[in-house]
Amino acid sequence: MKARHVAAVLAVAAAASPAAAWEAQTTHAGLAEQAAAASRLHTRLRSLGFARGLYEPLTVPPADAPELVKALRRLDPAGGYVPDTRGRQYALSWLTAGAVLADAPFAHHHFFDPATGAGWTFDAGGLGGRLEAALLARLGRTRPPDRGTAAPDWVVAKNNPMGLDGFLDQYAKAIRARTPGERGRHMAGALLAAGAIVHVLADMGSPSHVRSDSAAHFDPVGPGRDDLGSRFERVTALAWGRLGVPAPSTKVSRPRLRAFFTSPDGTGLADVTSKRWFSAHTLPAPVQITGAGGRTQLAIELARPQPAPPARLNLMAASQDQGATLHDAAGMCLARYRVDHGVLTWSLDDECLLEQAGAILPEVAGFATGLLDFLFRGELAVTRQGNEVRVAAASAVGAGQLEILGEDGSGVRTAAAASASPGGAAGSELGRAAVPAGSRRVIALFHGVDAAGEPLVAVGTLDLP
Repeated sequence: MKARHVAAVLAVAAAASPAAAWEAQTTHAGLAEQAAAASRLHTRLRSLGFARGLYEPLTVPPADAPELVKALRRLDPAGGYVPDTRGRQYALSWLTAGAVLADAPFAHHHFFDPATGAGWTFDAGGLGGRLEAALLARLGRTRPPDRGTAAPDWVVAKNNPMGLDGFLDQYAKAIRARTPGERGRHMAGALLAAGAIVHVLADMGSPSHVRSDSAAHFDPVGPGRDDLGSRFERVTALAWGRLGVPAPSTKVSRPRLRAFFTSPDGTGLADVTSKRWFSAHTLPAPVQITGAGGRTQLAIELARPQPAPPARLNLMAASQDQGATLHDAAGMCLARYRVDHGVLTWSLDDECLLEQAGAILPEVAGFATGLLDFLFRGELAVTRQGNEVRVAAASAVGAGQLEILGEDGSGVRTAAAASASPGGAAGSELGRAAVPAGSRRVIALFHGVDAAGEPLVAVGTLDLP
């Protein structure tokens, strides 16, 4: 899509408030769906007893979660993530709903600058902050929070209702709960939290989120005076929508949750995005290139060491009306630059933004896919030896609590044994118990940590003759 086409669409687009992230009901929903399709989640759900996998209907009775249902019903029901009047929708829809809901009211916790370790920062005393505050006051809006929790910390924060703790709690209950209806309700909760965690990670693929560029989220993106947000994210939403979001380029695996966001070797999504791309207000500063005696001198002032323009720029081409383009090693547009009356300036037009989004989205989807597999990674091996069942670790685990349950022909589960487990290497026994009387299936649930000390829920099942 050419820049003029995007501009035409922007001219008729309408939005109620500044966009704080990839737009939730389009880009985030599409990224969550692409990640789910490329991950092992469908197979995992089936192995846990949800026979239709991603297409298993799961019900959260409205009376059990009235605020959640109210929030979901404010969304467009045509989106496929609003449950019916019974509170019922597919497993995939609950995951997508979590990705859509994650922003409100927590969008300021979805920023992280790997260069400083800081999250969202709104400097009300600085020039940018004063301008943004004045703009919001003119629009009758409250000022955004001064600070936000850094994104990698937010997903594990105790006060995050849709963070890792909530996911692990609901996931364990989805295995332990007595009846199929209860288990379905808790699995919907686990998927909501997983979708929200995926959302926070996906925001690390948006350059302004990882370069301390709060100003980018107050740019005009449409004709209305209050149609503000990130132009990069709006252009992405208009060009790809939800169904057009591309599949992952490759699935990313990491041993720790935080490493998906950032790591010392610079391979986290925030690290990669921050170093590779400019954001709207972290482009090189304008610079006078003609010095005394008409000599050309070029001292580019960068907000960050990377990305960095080469020592030699095509200033002759940049002096023409169309300007010149800065490309990266892969030939991707990083920015436009132009020389006018001896001043070198930088910009990002819609066509350049589209080119960047086309490269970023598959990468983000790959990280999101790996994160889903990481969350649901825990597996146990359950075997029968005479009148006992033996539970072993499929991969190395640390200390935790092991529960063994029996499930009868009507799907009702009953606790058969519970014990502390010191953990062990792959294949090592974690516990054993007598085969529960009347059981058609045995389920083992481990809630503890993996070999790297990361929180883990691991599950194994065995169908009995």
